[in-house]
This record gives sequence, structure tokens and C-alpha cells, in this order.
Amino acid sequence: MSEIESPAYDVSVHESPAYDVSGPATAYLSALQPVLDEVIVPAAEDVDRDHLFPRQGVQALVDAGLGGLLIPREFGGPDAGLVVYAEVLARIAAACGSTSTVYMTNLHCAHPIVLGGRVDQQRRWVPALGSGQAFGATALTESEAGSDVASMRTYARRDGDSYVINGSKMFISNGDVADVLVLFATVDPALGRDGITAFLLDTAHLSGFGVGRPMDKLGQRGASTVPLSFDHCRVPADAVLGEVGRGWALLLQAVLRSRISAAAQGVGFATGAFETVVAYCAKHGLLTARNRAAQDLQFDLAALRAEISAARALLLHACAATDAVAAAGGADPTALLAEVKLHCTRVGVQVAARCLELLGGEADRLDVGLERRLRDAKITEIYDGTNQVQSMLIARDLRFSPTAMSALDTRP
Repeated sequence: MSEIESPAYDVSVHESPAYDVSGPATAYLSALQPVLDEVIVPAAEDVDRDHLFPRQGVQALVDAGLGGLLIPREFGGPDAGLVVYAEVLARIAAACGSTSTVYMTNLHCAHPIVLGGRVDQQRRWVPALGSGQAFGATALTESEAGSDVASMRTYARRDGDSYVINGSKMFISNGDVADVLVLFATVDPALGRDGITAFLLDTAHLSGFGVGRPMDKLGQRGASTVPLSFDHCRVPADAVLGEVGRGWALLLQAVLRSRISAAAQGVGFATGAFETVVAYCAKHGLLTARNRAAQDLQFDLAALRAEISAARALLLHACAATDAVAAAGGADPTALLAEVKLHCTRVGVQVAARCLELLGGEADRLDVGLERRLRDAKITEIYDGTNQVQSMLIARDLRFSPTAMSALDTRP
């Protein structure tokens, strides 16, 4: 770790009494801090520079009891809720973007299994994903089916008591280390979204399954992202997750929750960059009266802190609202989750970029860690639904509810 890099993520200065993360959350956050200080932060620079899969950091999170925060109690998890999860994920992201992505991808894989899986599927994979015994991935995106997911071409043809799958997926996080895949394919391209079906695949028992070379990416370099191929890949009929032709609904439920993850990362990347600049300025006396430009710098930092605080407040509001709606048996608040994803990921990029400008030439040094936060942040505006798609969802909500402020109204 660089001597001028912030030692760890600390959002205590940004906490709001309106979103109390004390009580049960205290234990999780207390367990997290030594993992950040002793394992994740010291390795972050090497993980990024050498494209190292952050297995040690993820295992340390599991060992600290943080591996399956959203896993229901019936499957051995704490079911800690989205507020706690978002706080923990933001702090991990501030320390190491790669580790945060691998960590959240496992939970993203578990979520549709919890929602739509049979009891045997749930018992086999959900506890394993939460305990670190297995890595998971969700295979959704294709070269010609990104934002327009309904146009996917990966085809699962029924053949007796099995399905034969042909096609390819791309940009699959954890794809080369996954023990289990949640695959979305169509059983009939003519049906559009009504043909989309989810499959739960054990990668150790797949023939005709190929993993491509990991991408050389702008950021989050330690979180492997690969293409996957299926060449007459035969799977048993009971590999279907949920119901045949009902994969679209399951997909939407899974993606909505993943937007909270991207938003939490945005808050984390912004805060990580901010803390790094503050630590640098403090070390070099740039915020004191000895520096004639101190007040200008203080004003810039004050504005950035306000941006981070506002983003965090929206994030925690969205998490609390989503948990409340779920507890009441309602649907996730689509427009609100679009807002939080759009705003928080944008703040992550903008704050990180401004922090680079404030530090000048020093920010270009890899060991400082600022440029890493900006590189890591950019993809959050693209994955889990591009920010342009989030704008479309918000605009659609405005058309249907022109007087509603969905940031204040949790109705879906």
C-alpha cells in the first residue's frame, strides 16, 4: 500500500441518522474492517496491476462471516438486508474494485436460485455460494443481446429428457472460476421474451462447454470477465431453473437487485478516491493556512463530500424501501432502483475524476490508487443495465406517474 493512500474506507463522516446502520449492522462492519486493513487493501494494487483473481480477499470475507449477507437463514445465511449489504459492499469497493465485483457476483448468482429454484437446487448451491465453497456466475449478455436481452440467441432445444444448448455469452464475470452457472437461453426464438428460460448448470459436469480467454479490461482487472460457449451442450431437463418460458420474469427480478450492487460500488469508488485525496492533502499540509490555495481546495473537497453523502443517502433509502416492499410481499421499486443506479454510479465516476484533477500529476501514479478508482468506476455506468436504460425506465415512470417523485415514493 502506498504511504499516501488512504488506509481503509471510513464512511463514518457520511453517516446519516435517517438510515441507522447501528445495532445488528455494527457486528458486520466491525468484522469487515480488519479484513480491509489486513487483507484487501494491502493486496489491491497488486490485484489490479497483475490481474490477480482476489481469492484470498473473498475468502477472508467469508471467514469473517460476510460471504452470504443476503442469503436467507434457511440456507445458512444471516439475511442481513440490503442496507447492511450496500454498506459492506461500498466499503469493499472503496478498497478494491476487483474484490467487490467477485464478491457481489456470487450473491447475484444465488439470488435467482433463491427466487425460482427447486428445493434440491437451493439446498445444493445457495449455502455453497454463501459460504465460499463455490463460485457462481450469471450468463446473460450476448454479443447481439446486451441491453436488448429479449433478442438473445443462445438456444436450448428439448431432446427427450434433456436440453441441447448452442450459443455463446460474453462479459461473464466469474465465468472462468464458476462452479455453477445461472444461464439464460431461449427455448423458442420466435417467442421472444416468452421463450427465455433459466438453467442451473454444474460446470464440472458439462460437455460442449467452453471458457474463453479473460478480457484485458480498463478497470477491475482482477475480477475475471470471459466469453462462454455452448456447443451441443447437453444438460438434463431438471436443470431448468423455475419454469420453462418464465426466465424473463426471473431475469428482471435478479437484475433489479444487482443495480443496488452497482450503486453501492459507485458510492465506494467515490469515497475511496475522496479519502485518498484527503489523506494526501493532510500528509502534505495542503489544507492548512500555510498553503495559500487551501481554501479553494477545501471548497472543492466540501462539494465532493456533499455529493458522496447525497448519493449514499439515496442508496440507503433505496435499500430500505426495497427491503420494506419485499417484506410486504410487493415488487421491487423499479424506478427507484433505476434512479439509485443512475445517480450513484455517475457520482462514482465524476468524483473520482475530480479527485484526479485536484491531485494533479501525483494522481497519475499507480501506487497512489486514484486512477484505479476511476478506472474501476467507469464500468458501473455500463453493467447491470446501462445508465441510458436506467434513464429510459425513469422516463417511463414519469409517463405513467407524472406527479410521482419515485425517490420519495416507493411504489414500483
